[in-house]
Amino acid sequence: MKGLDERINESLDILIKNEALIGYELRSMLKSFKEEKKEVGYSFGEICYWHYEAFTDCLNEDIYKIAAAIELLILSFDIIDDIQDKDSNYSWSKTPELSLNVAVSMLVMASRIISGTSFEHKGTAIQILEEYALRSINGQQLDLLNICRDEQSYLQMIDQKSGSLTAMGCLIGEVLAKGEISPEVEEYGKYIGIIQQIKNDVQSLKAWGPKNDLLNKRYSLPIIYLLSQENDVSKAVINYYKDDIDAILDNNTTENELTNGGAIRYAITIKNVYKFKALNNLENVAINELGKDFLKKLMK
Repeated sequence: MKGLDERINESLDILIKNEALIGYELRSMLKSFKEEKKEVGYSFGEICYWHYEAFTDCLNEDIYKIAAAIELLILSFDIIDDIQDKDSNYSWSKTPELSLNVAVSMLVMASRIISGTSFEHKGTAIQILEEYALRSINGQQLDLLNICRDEQSYLQMIDQKSGSLTAMGCLIGEVLAKGEISPEVEEYGKYIGIIQQIKNDVQSLKAWGPKNDLLNKRYSLPIIYLLSQENDVSKAVINYYKDDIDAILDNNTTENELTNGGAIRYAITIKNVYKFKALNNLENVAINELGKDFLKKLMK
């Protein structure tokens, strides 16, 4: 029996091959980008599948097309995000002008693919895709503006940017199965996205290089915590963020303060709060143990 990732990948290959409205150049780049994406797996498509499987009595094979469509949308957002941040080693960052066309074509294809399936509630699924995609774009705009500089506004931003996309996958699967959505699924779907973003924020600070949020004067939960402390390191970082020409960051001292001064622990504590909330909601949803195990892995 083929694994779920393999089924989604096969569907992607077929859908890309059969899309008649894109030419050779676009198709070649799309296939290439998809191959790079394959290395990290198709967790958003899997989220959709497990929620569909949980609420349906008869599995419609078109669910793999839906999962593939969601992965196309997610990949398009990844491409756009990497081009905006200018911090990626993926091939799409090497030709940003051409890659943007590929990303836009993926967005359109995602909606067309869902529309072409045999699901009774596909229209509602498209509405969910559009609504939560727009919420995520709004969150990405706030992130790029770098204006969320306190805990509340930052968590609200990643709720939109990251939480909307994981909630979207959950809700599309649910609505295709039963024609309606439930607040518990939406809530833990968002929480999973927030957890993933906080994990990424912490990971960013572990490498003192071009992707480090602090060196790039970005705001994240650990950095917000660090900036709130009244000590020599926080004062140096504040001056660095203010573009003070005399500001000097000592790598070792700053890394030590992030790790041992409470900033990383604070972010992990917030992450665990959302994990606890997500697990509580998940217990009230009738997903089988395989599906629950998959979702729990995303919360670690």
